[in-house]
Amino acid sequence: MNILVINWQDWRNDFAGGAEVYLYEIFSRLIRKGHRVLILCSRGDRQNRAETIDGFEIFRIGRRANFNFFSGMGLRALLRHHRIDAVIDDLNKIPFYSPLFTRHRVYGMPMHLFRGAIYRETNPIFASYVYIAERIIPLFYRRDPFIAISRSTSDDLRAMGLKPPVFIVRSGQPRRPDIPKTERNRNLVAYVGRVKAYKSIDHFLRAAARIRDRREIEVMVVGDGDVRGKLESLARKLKINAAFTGFVSETEKYLIYAQARVVVQPSIKEGWGLTAVEAQACGTPVICADSPGLREVVADGQSGYLYPYGDISRFAARIRDLMDDDRKWQAMSAGATRWAATFSWDRAADEMEKILLSGAKGIGS
Repeated sequence: MNILVINWQDWRNDFAGGAEVYLYEIFSRLIRKGHRVLILCSRGDRQNRAETIDGFEIFRIGRRANFNFFSGMGLRALLRHHRIDAVIDDLNKIPFYSPLFTRHRVYGMPMHLFRGAIYRETNPIFASYVYIAERIIPLFYRRDPFIAISRSTSDDLRAMGLKPPVFIVRSGQPRRPDIPKTERNRNLVAYVGRVKAYKSIDHFLRAAARIRDRREIEVMVVGDGDVRGKLESLARKLKINAAFTGFVSETEKYLIYAQARVVVQPSIKEGWGLTAVEAQACGTPVICADSPGLREVVADGQSGYLYPYGDISRFAARIRDLMDDDRKWQAMSAGATRWAATFSWDRAADEMEKILLSGAKGIGS
């Protein structure tokens, strides 16, 4: 089968994130099964316009800021020169509207739908642009099946009025790099991910301030983004012991997972909580907001906790519970390892292959 994936960037782009991990892990396995996979994406700094990496045939046009304006032209060009059986359109924030440019079967594959949460992230003009772009997805993809990463994203698509089949192919357990043995820091609580407004990291800092009045706590924010400066100012104002690391390597990230007593994810909305699964794979309990996308990555009470989004008091109480109760922490650490092992990239690749080979006929969502 010849598969063309349209994605904002490939996994070697400086802006690569969870969507690119998902793309690589699943479709690299399809390549090993004998399928051909082409990727159409934007070109980052120091990247070639075309190259083959790990069996992927990668074609790059435009830049991240304008790729969606060039994607239709690139799609048509590739279809003229290559035999393609299925087109996969990664609807990440701004759809590419691929059905306008081809009669091939198109599979929409949203990692994350912002919906109203986009207004927390950017100015009202651009937020309205993204919001409207998402709202008209059912109009332009009215005959095309979708592949969602979570039940929450599937529910979002249905709530928007999408009629075609929606299949769910969940993420697998991330591959852990080799890291030196390290000791737990019982006072360390970490957030790992992009530092964006909708991630609600300020809730974490405010919860830490409440804990600080009762016991020692070390806060670490791992990652970077456009609200980092505001969060650093808030941490100083709250007088909490907080470290902001910026971007770190995979090895450094997993060392932090292995050292932390708890990892937190307070976001209002996610497509899938990849870093939560990564942390649990290291035996680190995770406390997540009970938000779309996050409520599916933690076994509440077994591998960590869910708490009502925005409830700072409950959030702080959950963190303090796992910091102070060694017996409970040990039970949840073991539970986190078991829970993370239930996510399989091999199974995800098999499910993706079945959907694509079937032409989305006869398979339930």
